[in-house]
Amino acid sequence: MVITIPSQEFTDLLNEISKKWQEEWSKNRIFEADPRDQKKFFTTVAFPYPNSPFHLGHGRTYVTGDVYARFMRMRGYNVLFPMGFHFTGTPIITMADDVAKGDKDLLDIFRNIYEIPPDVIPKLSDPLFMANYFKEEIKAAMREIGLSIDWRREFTTIDPHFSAFIVWQFSKLQKKGYVVKDTHPVGWCPVHNLPVGMHDTKGDMEPEIGEYVVIFFETKMGSLAAATLRPETIFGAVAVWINPKATYAVVESWGRRVIVSERAAEKLKFQIDVKVLEKVNGSELLKITAINPVTGKEIPVLPADFVDPTTATGVVMSVPAHAPFDYYYLKKAKVSIEPIPVVAVEGQGESPAKELVESSHPKNDADLKKLTEQLYRLEYNKGVMRSDVLRLVKEELRAELSPIAGKQVPEARKMITDLLLQRKAGTKILEIMNKPVYCRCGNEVVVKILQDQWFLDYGNPEWKAKAKKLLANMRVIPEETRKDFEYALDWLQKRACARTRGLGTPLPWDKKWIIESLSDSTIYMAYYTLSHKLREFGLHPSQLTEETWDYILLGEGDVKAVAERNKIGIEALQELRRHFTYWYPLDLRHSGPDLIPNHLSFFIFNHAGIFPEDLWPRGVAVNGFILYEGKKMSKSLRNIVPLRKAIRTYGADVIRIALSSLVDMSSDANFTEAGARAITDNLKRFYELMQMRSGSSIDGTPERWLRSKLHRLVRDVTPLMESMRFREVINELLFNLSSYINEYLEMVRSESREYNNDVIREVVETWTKLMSPFAPHLTEEMWHQMGHNTFLSLESWPTPDFNKINDEVELEHEYHKLLIEDIRAILNVYKGKPSAVVLYVHDGSLNQVVKSALDVLSKGGTMKDFMQMNTPKSKEEARTLQRIMQYVTEMPETVKRLVLSNVNEMDVTRKGVPFLRYKLNLEVEVLPYTQEVRQKINKEALPYRPAILVK
Repeated sequence: MVITIPSQEFTDLLNEISKKWQEEWSKNRIFEADPRDQKKFFTTVAFPYPNSPFHLGHGRTYVTGDVYARFMRMRGYNVLFPMGFHFTGTPIITMADDVAKGDKDLLDIFRNIYEIPPDVIPKLSDPLFMANYFKEEIKAAMREIGLSIDWRREFTTIDPHFSAFIVWQFSKLQKKGYVVKDTHPVGWCPVHNLPVGMHDTKGDMEPEIGEYVVIFFETKMGSLAAATLRPETIFGAVAVWINPKATYAVVESWGRRVIVSERAAEKLKFQIDVKVLEKVNGSELLKITAINPVTGKEIPVLPADFVDPTTATGVVMSVPAHAPFDYYYLKKAKVSIEPIPVVAVEGQGESPAKELVESSHPKNDADLKKLTEQLYRLEYNKGVMRSDVLRLVKEELRAELSPIAGKQVPEARKMITDLLLQRKAGTKILEIMNKPVYCRCGNEVVVKILQDQWFLDYGNPEWKAKAKKLLANMRVIPEETRKDFEYALDWLQKRACARTRGLGTPLPWDKKWIIESLSDSTIYMAYYTLSHKLREFGLHPSQLTEETWDYILLGEGDVKAVAERNKIGIEALQELRRHFTYWYPLDLRHSGPDLIPNHLSFFIFNHAGIFPEDLWPRGVAVNGFILYEGKKMSKSLRNIVPLRKAIRTYGADVIRIALSSLVDMSSDANFTEAGARAITDNLKRFYELMQMRSGSSIDGTPERWLRSKLHRLVRDVTPLMESMRFREVINELLFNLSSYINEYLEMVRSESREYNNDVIREVVETWTKLMSPFAPHLTEEMWHQMGHNTFLSLESWPTPDFNKINDEVELEHEYHKLLIEDIRAILNVYKGKPSAVVLYVHDGSLNQVVKSALDVLSKGGTMKDFMQMNTPKSKEEARTLQRIMQYVTEMPETVKRLVLSNVNEMDVTRKGVPFLRYKLNLEVEVLPYTQEVRQKINKEALPYRPAILVK
């Protein structure tokens, strides 16, 4: 008898079970890993910034990493899964400043979403108090979600021992020429006067710096500085757009009087010398005309609200033949200017922007933006400069530009840009391409050309080649993200690596600088291997000199000399070296896709730059984000769900499955209430299944079938686990296996008997092992309730018993289900109340012909080939052959396999009679198909397609 537990009671039970086993695991220290004579697996997940508690979105990467760590532990590996906390940089300081300022939104989120006690909130204005408070909050969430972490190795990035490690790292990089002092553009906070990277910005956005070409259109007031990403279309510029509602400035820059938006003038001061001479309303600029510097034509200055005065210069040239925005707004304003086509694409018309707009009917700027991106890509990849473009060029430039006709767009772009720069008719500026990006202090990030700044030179050809070699030899999960890594390694150049504000380690040779947060979090995985041993041996940070680290991490130097000079015991040094060499290299690194262009790529570069090839990391795994009820979680939407609250609401194991396994690794997962409840119901189903102990000992066909499905499942999910295809695994374990059990119970009921106790126990025991990485608490409880006294988390992963995989039994049952489908299709249109079904089974005389048809089809043959192989002797025989070929063409895979297996159709069909009767709730009779039957019922039978008569 099964006791059914109400859903809420089951969730409460899940929470009780989770707490119980978390305490047992901790008390027995089962996840503490030390070197031993066993194959090792070392995995890490990005250590968190403790500037707020974990929410549901944070959980996916950590749970996914833990699922794999638990799987590898059960596969017989000595698994190390450590954790630390990232205190470095400005995020914690900025958040503490916001608390001190009484930021209403932040305080509301702390009080009403994260439920931080009112007496704690004022204390969060102290950065170190905040860091330590949230560190403990995050640590509690990690324990409650069941992460199998070795907590002995915990550290923070401002611990003195870790700082000594970072000093060593940067000293190595500097000596190799990978740290340089240079002038370079960076994202910049204009308030704190600091370079800004991903972890310094709201929403963790990496400022992407790109280049605009500025073209000077002469006017009587000065040069209108039109910024463009497509300078090759200058030939078709028929107007200049400005925003009439914005304020513009006449400035002295680039050795001339230039007109840009007021906002642009302020931003450009961070890149070049800009002297504001006067300010002018945008509407005033509509009274002047401008000269196209390439065509020499006088063109109007037109109003456009779509021009963003904060982007680039706030001035845009209008090319309606190739810019959907321009064509749309010229037409809307009823300005009669004919588009001038410049770029040709095979198969496209004269004026592609016009055609796109008139065929797509855009309704708003978002639609126009999509069309712009579509046309930009098309023309960049497939466009060439029109042969008649030179007729547009003013006389004095024609000779110089004569080679441009017929050139592909990228080449033409370079030619026209070089000409504009050489003739001082244009220049280049830098802009944040993914703007707006905001510093955590709330100010918009700009581009600044930094003088005398320390950079990690990721553009160094030698270093880049090593990084690419590392990536080429590294496992990437999912494999399709490799191209994102390849792009990032190519794109990365110099990266500012130090700040004058924030927590962290001073730059060893220039201590007024502090190493920034994305630069000290690249090889810290090496530090995990011995962080606890440094404390155990009582070493002082001053003893962790460069030569100490050289010996421990690189095996360089004489151990006796290193020990003597640094006053460290030889045995301690050798033990530290042993721990490092046992665990390194890192086997797998987990993170989110937003870290590919920065942290994960820096991780590759720094390992390649410092360590020999045999210590390079072996793998990286990247998973998508978490949505909540279909929407991205954000403070503005107030839809952030704290992870600990979600665990209390649904149970840790439900959250683990929802976060790790409902979609493929690379896709964003949508957490929903309905989805969580479905997971709960399925877990409850298996928990209740464990209580089924009142069955029989009969071991018949249903038992052979269920064991076969179970061991086939074990065989199939193991490689899926190895490649982290968790969605497919959970689909098998939670949903398909549940349906197999239901089917098995129907099979035994059709035989008017009870289920077999042994087979149910075998299924449940195997299921607990397979589900243990995903639902470790519930399965640990079930394992012990079934009488085991070992920790399931340390048990071996199941291996399939191939002797129990029975193709014949499975195939026959699939065939019985196909028969049920066919009968139900007839019953659906049957008029009257059916009482019985008769199946007239073919005598097998056409089996060889059917096999012949299958053979022809498998080789790509046709009806003609089939007819030639089986020459018909009469029209009736020809019709039969045609019917067989048609039948075989539509034949289900199950039936094909039955035909080829040579089993007796009558025997197979009769075996299924009890199941058919049970499922149809009708009498079922199986009889041979004869000529008399054919004449009587006027129905055809073919091999494995009996004639069906409903009575």
